[in-house]
Amino acid sequence: MNKLTKSLLKVSGLMLLSTVAAAETASIESLQAKSATQIKLYVLDCGAVQARDLSVFNPKIDKGVQMDMAVPCYVVKHPNKGTLVWDAGLSDAMASEKNGVEFYEGAFNLSVNKTMLSQLQEIGIEPEKVSYFAPSHLHVDHSGNANYFADSTLLIQQAEYQVAFSADAANYGFDITNYSALKDAKRIDLQGDHDVFGDGSAVILSTPGHSPGHQSLYLKLPETGPVILSGDLYHFEKNRQDYGIPVWNDKKSTINSFAKIDNILDKPSAKLWIQHDPEEAKSMRMSPAFYQ
Repeated sequence: MNKLTKSLLKVSGLMLLSTVAAAETASIESLQAKSATQIKLYVLDCGAVQARDLSVFNPKIDKGVQMDMAVPCYVVKHPNKGTLVWDAGLSDAMASEKNGVEFYEGAFNLSVNKTMLSQLQEIGIEPEKVSYFAPSHLHVDHSGNANYFADSTLLIQQAEYQVAFSADAANYGFDITNYSALKDAKRIDLQGDHDVFGDGSAVILSTPGHSPGHQSLYLKLPETGPVILSGDLYHFEKNRQDYGIPVWNDKKSTINSFAKIDNILDKPSAKLWIQHDPEEAKSMRMSPAFYQ
C-alpha cells in the first residue's frame, strides 16, 4: 500500500467522526413548484485539475488512468435579493505558476489560467459586495479564493464548519489558509437543506459523504429549467454511471446522498451538472455569457 493510499484511507476513517442529522429538508413538491424569479447563472473558469489516477475516485477504473478535470465556480444573480457565489475554485495565486502546482504527493497537478477575480470584475461583481458565499465543501479546488468573500454571509453545513476550523482540518484535505477569513464572517450554520433567497429559486441540498458537510445546489432557471450543481457528489459521468465512491468518502453517507439526488432528478426532472466533468465543461456557456 503506497503513501497516498494510506493517507486517503486515513481521511476516510476520520470522516466517520462527524455527522449531523438534517434539521431541514426541501420537499419534492417545493422543488417541483415553479418559480417566477428571473435569476441568472454565470459559470466561471476557476482552474483545472490533472488527476493522474482516476481509481481513487472510482475503484472500477484501472489504476493510472488520467483525466484533466474542470474546476468551475458560479455566480447566481437574484433580481432583488443579492448575489450568491457557489464555490471559489483554485487560488488565483496559482495563475503565476507556469507548470501548475503539484498536489497530494503528485496525485494531482493544479493550475489556473484566468483568475476568479478578473472574471468577477468582468460581470460587475465586487467580492466585498457579494451577499452570500456557499462552498459545496472546503477542499482546495472549491475554496481557493474563499477569503474574497469574508464580507458575505457564509452558508455552510454546521458539520463542515466545525471540522474546517478544528485541529483535524488538514486530515480532511482542508487548507485553512484558503478560507481563514471566514472564521468570524457572518454565517448561517445549516443542518440540512436551505432556501437561499426564500423564494425557492436557489436551494442548497445537504449531500454529505465526500466531506462531512458537503452540499449541492438546486437552481430554478426560468428558461433553462431546474439544474443541480453537484459539487463533488460525482467527479465525472462514469462515476455517476458506476456509483463510484472515492476512497476518501464516507460510504454510507455518500450512498444516501446519491439516493437523495436521484429522487430529486426523477421527480422534478432536473438536470445534473457534474462540476468537474471535462465533457460537461466543454458544453458550458461560460461567463460573461449566462444562463437564465
